[in-house]
Amino acid sequence: MVHKHFIKNAVIFTAMLLIVGVNSAPIMSKAGNDFGVAFSVDGETKFTDKQEKCTSSSVQMLCTDKDIDGSYYYGKVYAYKSGQYYDVSHGYEYYFDVNETHNMLNWVYEEHYNMACVKCQGYSVDDYHGAWFGGYWYPDI
Repeated sequence: MVHKHFIKNAVIFTAMLLIVGVNSAPIMSKAGNDFGVAFSVDGETKFTDKQEKCTSSSVQMLCTDKDIDGSYYYGKVYAYKSGQYYDVSHGYEYYFDVNETHNMLNWVYEEHYNMACVKCQGYSVDDYHGAWFGGYWYPDI
């Protein structure tokens, strides 16, 4: 009788561990891309690497690091095709500083492009040292 009770409790405990383990596992987009953009002067423009975009979802960008206090950048989504960048943001532009995350509206997929990137424009850049930002962006969320 004691063995049946022990086995039953062991099975229940194992099942609970599996449920908690599966539900607490980190979920990451398989299309994620880290980025680093460096600006030398105010208003300078840089593009992230290009990534394939497969859905009409927003593009997500997370700014996790910067090296100069007071600096920031604006980001907007562009499509890329045959060596050309195309503004598919329809006017939506997003402010980024450390710990800023935005789901950026875009029309990459709807305008029949399949490659996306983010145009970043830096501001309050130190004249001597410049400014650097880092983080992650996801073309399909």
